[in-house]
Amino acid sequence: MQVFGPGNTSADRRSRGLRHRPLSQQVVVITGGSRGIGRAAAERLAAAGARVVLLARQEDRLHEAVARITATGGHARHVVCDVTDPAAVLQAADKAEEWYGRIDTWVNNAGVLLYGRFERTTPQEFRRLMEVDYLGQIHGALAALPALRRAGGGALICVTSVEARTTLPLHSAYAAAKSAVEGAMRGLRRELIDQNDPISVTVVRPAVIDTPLFASSASHLGLRPSAPPPYYSPSVVAGCIAYAAEHPVDELYAGGGGRVLALAETMFPRALDRILGRWGERTMHTREAASPGAGNLFAPDGQPNDGTLPRRGRRASLYTWLTTHPRARRLLMIATVLCAASFCARRSRVD
Repeated sequence: MQVFGPGNTSADRRSRGLRHRPLSQQVVVITGGSRGIGRAAAERLAAAGARVVLLARQEDRLHEAVARITATGGHARHVVCDVTDPAAVLQAADKAEEWYGRIDTWVNNAGVLLYGRFERTTPQEFRRLMEVDYLGQIHGALAALPALRRAGGGALICVTSVEARTTLPLHSAYAAAKSAVEGAMRGLRRELIDQNDPISVTVVRPAVIDTPLFASSASHLGLRPSAPPPYYSPSVVAGCIAYAAEHPVDELYAGGGGRVLALAETMFPRALDRILGRWGERTMHTREAASPGAGNLFAPDGQPNDGTLPRRGRRASLYTWLTTHPRARRLLMIATVLCAASFCARRSRVD
């Protein structure tokens, strides 16, 4: 079982034949780019020299995000865009090509969240999660692929969630949408291989990230939504996105806690059912009273741009750092083997 590798071995062998431009020469489009993971990724990529185009629903927040980037010497522009509208997404792609001549990387990141038991979640709410979190990414991919071909190849990066692999209580609708994205992207990746298209498809699975997503979530609870720790900063996900833009890989986990949860789902599914079934829901909210509401499910809200989890997210993940620094990972593995061999040799001399 591959614990530290960045993706599936057979597909990664194929992906290693691709070559992407360095970030300093790239044009990158990011959906959901006005706050949270999208804004952190935009700032990280712009700092590396990329020209970024941010897409989101609220123009004032887009202006603020672009201003933060340009104030530090970066290049950024924005397009007001609702990813549930395929025509609007296509127009945004055209605008990015008009401004900068091409698109090298497209990051599907826009998403919404809902807290509610399965039977209390309405069909309309299930449908809306699929419209934003699933079809929003499909619309992005359909707009990106022709542009990436015109650029001679590039990267399609889809920010999903560790919940695409294991569902937390109260998140059935959210996890279903994220799982649907990954199923579609696996099929797309294999079709691109068959067509010899020089386009990589990467899914980035964040663990629990300290973003405004939780404060903006729709909720049937009477308590403030939360999530089980550990918590990570959006910068951890931004690092994965920056890596995937230059290095074709199939999947990356942003946060070692998410990787552990996915491994538990694979290796001990019945035990995880019992643990999350008995205690999981208690970790999904605080004791602070809060009114149920639609959050930003159907329209933008006025929640702050910063995270609202009980504790600030960790700014680094050793696991994720190792997956995005393969040379350091190899050196660590060699050092571990040498230490183990030395220990065994000393034990044998003593015996």
